[in-house]
Amino acid sequence: MKLSNKYLGLILLISQGVQAVPADWKGSLAFDTNIINDVRRTNDDCTVADGSQCISPEENNARFQTMVLRLNPNIIVNDGVTIRSELSTGTIRNSYLGESTEVEGSDGSYYTQSTNSNLNINQIYAEIYADTALFRVGRFAKHFGLGAVVNRGDKSFDRFYSGYEGVEAELKLGNFHLVPMWAKLHTSDNPNGRYDAYESSIAATYDNPNNNLIFGVYYSQKDVETNDKLYSAGSASVNLIDIYFSKSWEQFSFQLEIPMLSGEVNDLYGTSNASFDANAYILETNYQLNSKWKLGINGGMIKGDDGTTNSFEGMYLNPNYKIAELLFKYNYYGFMDATNYNIFAASMTNATYAQFFVNYSSDEWTWKMSFMWAKANEVASTGNAFFNHDNKKHVANANADQSDDLGYEFDIAFDYQWNPNVVFTGFFGYHKVGDYYAFTNVDGDELSLSNVKTAGMRLAINF
Repeated sequence: MKLSNKYLGLILLISQGVQAVPADWKGSLAFDTNIINDVRRTNDDCTVADGSQCISPEENNARFQTMVLRLNPNIIVNDGVTIRSELSTGTIRNSYLGESTEVEGSDGSYYTQSTNSNLNINQIYAEIYADTALFRVGRFAKHFGLGAVVNRGDKSFDRFYSGYEGVEAELKLGNFHLVPMWAKLHTSDNPNGRYDAYESSIAATYDNPNNNLIFGVYYSQKDVETNDKLYSAGSASVNLIDIYFSKSWEQFSFQLEIPMLSGEVNDLYGTSNASFDANAYILETNYQLNSKWKLGINGGMIKGDDGTTNSFEGMYLNPNYKIAELLFKYNYYGFMDATNYNIFAASMTNATYAQFFVNYSSDEWTWKMSFMWAKANEVASTGNAFFNHDNKKHVANANADQSDDLGYEFDIAFDYQWNPNVVFTGFFGYHKVGDYYAFTNVDGDELSLSNVKTAGMRLAINF
């Protein structure tokens, strides 16, 4: 939902009229600037095709700056009711700096902002406190476990969120939490139910802070009616079972999340009457060596699809879940084709990976170093159909074999805590590109690879 500028004055008048009602504003404002060299992973003048790793040879490098604004105005109606909301600008909470600039005057002597800027109402819901439960009614976001699938998007540079419109109840009995929900995901055209997509879910969590132990199970049923256009796939019935386990001791902790998707989809990535059977295993660990040093290992296996059957087995994690500066962070096709791809709409998928990291903290400074290795679980094999996980395209026949080597990545970054609300970050990343990206689906013809490098700065203000 968007609010044009003509409504802003009305909002201000309303806010003045409710000054007697307690209210508070929270949120974050974040900026970044990024340079990526050899973003195409090759300098070859190749031809873009569904089965090829070739990216349009328009430009070999990328430069961009963004702003991410998240406002959370909350109104306390009384002791039992609070209205919470989230406002943002741009698409998926993201605005490119300079995208709304207009030149006034033929000599270009001064600039102005275009008047079509909007405020998006990402969330607006009522929290109603009762003796038995806390109820949420309206448009809200959810989070579960590590956020590998269901992710609220609370971090400053999170551009996505798992949003729902409906009602949920949060019940607590000792260390047990139970959260059932029903929500409408989408509706269009005639309001007769045949154009709807909706979801029901329940999350059960055991949280024992005395033992630093959390165990939870999330179950959801997503149903899409035949005429609904949300996924452009016709009818669908998809189940998610997500298991989360967390345990910590004095210095060591680990978290494990196992999401599993199953169901039936009428049309999925060009496959008719497809069944869905995908899963992933995500592990995060850390060891606090002393007050300054922390190290750990992250790893996982995210299933891919082999492209040979009507059973789709590829798992795509939430785009907010990132662990590196380059691998899986961007949809690289979008750097040269923003019409069909968004660079931030990228998910970890079809990979087995491991990452070792070391953090050093001293006063206001934190230095972060990490090394990551990854390989693809499913690749093209001569004579067989395959699935291109990067552009989500089925290809009927492979004319060559594809390597499973995604390469490795080294990242180094620092966080400077300017004050309790402001963090300044600088980072550098280097991706040694693996032979997986040399594939063109032409026998005897491979791309010559170029390693990818990135550097940039970020500024996050939380209030």
